[in-house]
Amino acid sequence: MPQFHTAILLFSRSASAEAENKSFGGGKADKRITEALISRTEETIARTGLRVYRSDEASQRGETFGERLALAMKEVFEKGAERLLVVGNDCPQISTSHLRSAALKLAAGENVIGPDRRGGVWLIGLQRSDFDAELFAGIGWQTENLLNELVQILPRHSEAIRLGDLNCFEDLSQHWFLLRKQLSELFDLMLLADAAFGVVPETVEPVTVMRRLGRAPPI
Repeated sequence: MPQFHTAILLFSRSASAEAENKSFGGGKADKRITEALISRTEETIARTGLRVYRSDEASQRGETFGERLALAMKEVFEKGAERLLVVGNDCPQISTSHLRSAALKLAAGENVIGPDRRGGVWLIGLQRSDFDAELFAGIGWQTENLLNELVQILPRHSEAIRLGDLNCFEDLSQHWFLLRKQLSELFDLMLLADAAFGVVPETVEPVTVMRRLGRAPPI
């Protein structure tokens, strides 16, 4: 198997499966927002110019989240990658420059951890030589202790910028001011959550309503 340098693994459920596990207001909003998040992530990682691999429920194997992730990572390494960046779909602040910076650190021999604001991570970057599938499968994924555990098992690591993720409507509300500058495509989608914003008259453009409320993206 020919070797190559750095690859990116997008480890994410499909939009339909993600919408079944996360709530951004219910109804059509959940699937449309998860679609927007996944699409934005795909576009962001594509601009890095690195090889990209996609792993969702159709291709994943394993009983636990840790097993499925470890096996997906192992498959990419077996295809020839020497270094790997792993990202999910729920971090709208992620940028191409963040990923390129992490790739440069990997090329310099470091591992990289991108911490989120819950004790978890939005990015993992590691060398093939530091990957242990069994060890990775067994750590506390999807817990607030994940960052601490990764710090313990990844030698020669540096931390990337701390970013926030989106898992529910409360996350959207809490980070609304920041997100409105980065995800203008979500404005109309969020208005589908009637419980949060009320019913918008059909004759009024959603973004116009948001602009009047001081929540809309700049013109």
